[in-house]
Amino acid sequence: MHAAASAMLLLLLDSSASALRVPTARPHPRASTLMQFGNPFENMKNPFADKMDGATTIALTLSFRCDKRGPSSVLGQLDKLASEADTSTLEGFSELCTDAALLLLRRSGEWLGCCGSAQHCGTDDQALAVFDKLAIREAAKFEDRDTGASVDAALAAAGLQGGTGKPTVAVVCILACVIGDREDSVPKSFSGDASKMRAGLEELAAAGNADQEVLALELFWVPGSDNEVLEPEEVTMDWPELMSC
Repeated sequence: MHAAASAMLLLLLDSSASALRVPTARPHPRASTLMQFGNPFENMKNPFADKMDGATTIALTLSFRCDKRGPSSVLGQLDKLASEADTSTLEGFSELCTDAALLLLRRSGEWLGCCGSAQHCGTDDQALAVFDKLAIREAAKFEDRDTGASVDAALAAAGLQGGTGKPTVAVVCILACVIGDREDSVPKSFSGDASKMRAGLEELAAAGNADQEVLALELFWVPGSDNEVLEPEEVTMDWPELMSC
């Protein structure tokens, strides 16, 4: 991974997860006045509002059946994608969002289960606060797995797996905060709906192709090595919202 002043790279202490964040290039919003008893209209959207106002946090989780391990598997391709990502530029960061979304879309025939959510906020700061909360929650599901290796070791070994690992279930989560109101394209919450998952991934791919629309991104996956196997029972326990799609 490259160091850069324009992009900050956060690495979680887990071989199967990486977290990436760039600062928004948009003007910092003015602080709003809080009402003592709350705003009764805070959950109502202005029908005349610009669709590019604020930002949306999108969380998409998929499970796969990996009968074969190695560079051609979804796990191998994620490793390769992470190792080759150039986060030293905003363009490279956005490209990673697009590439990850397209990778998962291309393997839709291997999906076992899916779920997702989208939450729009009126300001970038509010959306990033939602992103941070979801990131902590998702990381907790991944961080206790494959703790014997480091992120750097996993990325250094990207694409080098020999394919000798046992068959496994894989779980992948892509979490992004993107500019604009995306709730018309991505439901606030869904489980087991492949068409909605495709819509969510397409939205992330489009955001990555646009000019600086990706504010934050996290990408998690397990297992992180050929020696680890994830059983269906573990997936059901840790990701009960993952429904067959």
